[in-house]
Amino acid sequence: MLGLRQDTSTLANKGRGIYDDYIVVLNAWGQRGHAHLFPATTEPTAQYAQRASVTASGARVDARYKDVRFKEAHGADVDRDGIRDAGRLAAGTYFFTELPRIFLKDRAFWATTDQTVERDTDGDGRFTLADRDRIDRHGVGRTMYIHQGGPTTNPAVNTWSAGCQTVPQNHYPRFLGSLGARPKFFYVLVDCR
Repeated sequence: MLGLRQDTSTLANKGRGIYDDYIVVLNAWGQRGHAHLFPATTEPTAQYAQRASVTASGARVDARYKDVRFKEAHGADVDRDGIRDAGRLAAGTYFFTELPRIFLKDRAFWATTDQTVERDTDGDGRFTLADRDRIDRHGVGRTMYIHQGGPTTNPAVNTWSAGCQTVPQNHYPRFLGSLGARPKFFYVLVDCR
């Protein structure tokens, strides 16, 4: 499986994310020499960033997140400034198997070893070299899943990603079908610039 990531701000679509990446399943279940292309997201949405939360005084933790509807905080405070930093899976190769439980009402997949993530420590919605202490090899464990996201048929698209790789709900059955039963696969994530 190949993930093709286009760098996009976590603040895109009012912090709900957009499906501007792709996941390619090569040699799908029972089909040699085939490639199946699926829309996806490989970046977190700002709705899961602590910076979008509201303080006791009613102000946003970070004013740049004023248009984001906060859900809950995910991430790790890698730069020790008191704010959890949003993360995305670092480009690289990971081995995935099926998660042993249902996640968001369907099958999902997780890595067999701890993953490496990049953190947005400056809170600008991007993952760049300007982010101090941005590489996190320990704070995520195996929690950057591959799972279904919200449908693309909803006018208010929501990718449901706190850093996971998500495929839209209306494409997910075909995605699962391309993988077959009990799949084990290498997932290669590359940054397209």
